[in-house]
Order: sequence, then C-alpha cells, then structure tokens
Amino acid sequence: MPDILEGIDDLHDDDEIAFVELTIRYQEEFERAFDELDDRADATRVYLVYLHKVLAAARTLNIAPFAGWDNPDRGSALDFFNDFSLAFEQMKVALQIRHARTRKVYSVELDGATKQRIHFLIGKIRTVVEDADLEERKKNSLFKKLAAFAADVDKARTTFNNAMLMGLDIAHLAKKFGDAIKPATEFVNSITELLAEAKAQEPEQQQLPPAEERKKIEAPRKQIEGPKFSRDMDDDIPF
Repeated sequence: MPDILEGIDDLHDDDEIAFVELTIRYQEEFERAFDELDDRADATRVYLVYLHKVLAAARTLNIAPFAGWDNPDRGSALDFFNDFSLAFEQMKVALQIRHARTRKVYSVELDGATKQRIHFLIGKIRTVVEDADLEERKKNSLFKKLAAFAADVDKARTTFNNAMLMGLDIAHLAKKFGDAIKPATEFVNSITELLAEAKAQEPEQQQLPPAEERKKIEAPRKQIEGPKFSRDMDDDIPF
C-alpha cells in the first residue's frame, strides 16, 4: 500500500512555496494519468482528481485566493482547469519576484578577501568545538551548521540563515560550557562584524520591500485557451 504521506515532510516551511511544490507534483501525476488514457476515454475524471487535490492543498495551507474557490463539477472541469492553470502561473511568478527581492535583503555579496577571512574564522570555530568536551551528537550538529554556512559564503550572495543558526548554537554552548567555548563566540562576533560591514556598503534599495496588497484572482467563470504547464526553475525556489 503506497504511503500517502510520502514526501510531505520535505515540503518547504513557507506555505506558498509548499503549495507550489505540491501543485507541480500533482501536475506531474495529472500528465502521467492523461498520457495513459485511451484515445476514446473521457478525461473528465483525470481533470477533477487533479483539481480536487490542488484545491484541498490550497485550503489546508490557506492559500489566497484558491482557498476560497469551490470544487468544480463534471460540466465545468475543463473551464476550471484552464483558469486555474493561468492563475497558478500568475501566482508562481509573483512569488518568485517577492522571493528574489527578499533574498537580497537577507543576504550580502562578499568580496574574495572577506570570504577568505570568514573561512579562516570558521576553521577556528571548528578547532574550538573539536577540542571541547562535548558529546559527539552535539559536535556533529554544530559541524553541519558550520558546513552549511561555509557553503553559503562561497555563493554569489551569502544568506544570513545558517550564520544565525550557527551563532545561536555557539551562544547556547558558551552559556553552558563557559571558557571551553568562549573563543568560538569571539570568532562568531568577528564573522558578524564582517557580514555587517559588507551589508552596510550595499545600496539602500536593498532594504525590506514594502508590504503589497495581493490582487484577488477570481474563480473560473469562462472558457479560455488551456495553457501548458510551465517548468521554469530558479536557484532557490524549486519550481
């Protein structure tokens, strides 16, 4: 018996991104089912299964505007499918643009010398952690966070997420173990100063974008030409 929860644990923490991930998964299932149909078979049920799945996901994740759409019946399945496909592409593009803007705010471009200095400090933190009397589980957890941050440093723009996770972990350990971890906190402070200095040099327009009122997408009403599913990808959003 197939596991109906398979892959759900891997969904993105952001509800909108998770909805896009699920919808793309359901699109792929739809296409496989459609390809397997006999030439004379009625495809209505294939459309309905897909649409009921995406709308159930939208309601569960409270995705505007789709959470307010009613399920289609057999007579409106094709119209509904066409309208949903266009509206979904509109939502996806808007989400990609918002994500790209936010990513710039919560990241920074580092020059070669700064990257080299941060990698040096990461190495120093690793040495402190390795020499400290910590249980292996805790060491390995911190090493993973350091590795994730080190990988971020080598990217075109370094995000702050993993740096913050690493810093919080070390601050907690320093409070618990004192002098054994204290040198690592000083190295973290140095890294923070380097990131802050680089961020301060970036243009002011890379501040948090203003909140925007999302336009309402009306539920399907009319027949339109059916679009094909898009598979555009970007480096950070998996759709």
